[in-house]
Amino acid sequence: MFIDINTYVGHWPFRKLSFNTLKELDILAREYDITHMVVANLNGLFYKDANEANYELLEELKSYNGKTEFIPLAIVNPTYPAWERNARKMIELGFCGFELAPIYHGYSLAPEMFFDMYNPIHRAGKVMELAEELGVPVRVCAGFENFRGRSDLDTPKSLSADDYVALISKYENVPVLATGFSMLAAGGKLSELVKARKNIFFDTTTTATLDPKLCARVKDNIPEEQICFGSLSPFNYMETNLLRISLSGLDEESIKANGARAFKNL
Repeated sequence: MFIDINTYVGHWPFRKLSFNTLKELDILAREYDITHMVVANLNGLFYKDANEANYELLEELKSYNGKTEFIPLAIVNPTYPAWERNARKMIELGFCGFELAPIYHGYSLAPEMFFDMYNPIHRAGKVMELAEELGVPVRVCAGFENFRGRSDLDTPKSLSADDYVALISKYENVPVLATGFSMLAAGGKLSELVKARKNIFFDTTTTATLDPKLCARVKDNIPEEQICFGSLSPFNYMETNLLRISLSGLDEESIKANGARAFKNL
């Protein structure tokens, strides 16, 4: 098994993307012997009702007949009034987990506090509670574009180690896929949490593993069995991430398979 935990379909308003359909991702995956791709629909970051994008992905999955196995995640916007009903429905329809996009939907990853009951910035905890109830993982992408090359119209926000600490410290039973996050930036508290828990996974998207010294620092922060392959397709080139792990000194076969542990049916 070779699983890519960080892929998307859909459109990006700030530049044209290639390989942004299931059919095209399948071509890409087969070229590099990837067997599984964890996928969500980017359109859900920008629609007022993110669930419309989940239905789009569902329709695309129904007509898909390629060889790569896609593991769909439902994008959830917990500031939308009907989000919980919609999220439950998506799991019933075959989605395998949730995706949170706090930097685009405008809320915090910190758990909801009693004095913030009606404040939309504290909503991620509710999604984590639902994920725990349903026994599914949650993917949280720290970003899609390098901030140095972002469009002026794109959000300048990004997620920090403190954001992840706030989210995962309270919900120890929920597998979390932390994608697009620099493992070199993991602070001491996050590293301690990750090492104590075996269900927090990071992808190779932003890992500067071409430098052996930096690779050693990554392994100091994150256990190797919790590092997964993630391409961030269609934003990144597949070859870049494959090169990173092949030259890193990490166990390449393990990195390719680690992501499967986040999903019960794999």
